Amino acid sequence: MSLYTLTPKPGLERYTIHVGWNPHRTFFATVADLAAEPVGDPDHQPTTIRVGLIETILDPTDVLLAVAPYADIPAGLAAALRADQAAHPVCR
Repeated sequence: MSLYTLTPKPGLERYTIHVGWNPHRTFFATVADLAAEPVGDPDHQPTTIRVGLIETILDPTDVLLAVAPYADIPAGLAAALRADQAAHPVCR
């Protein structure tokens, strides 16, 4: 399994963004709003995006597109994810 923490874009520092490869089946991505306090501010529900939790994603560009509005995508990250996938193929 691989896990990369991405740097949020300016103004979006409240988000924690991860992408990676899970050899059990899929690439995955999460975006979590850790600054939200729904109990104290019911009008501001936290933003949480999870990709690859239920569906199978076998192309890393799909998860990178999902997090692109929130994070700077480092050059070479798609290649690194593909290398993780090749090094740890899907478990059957």
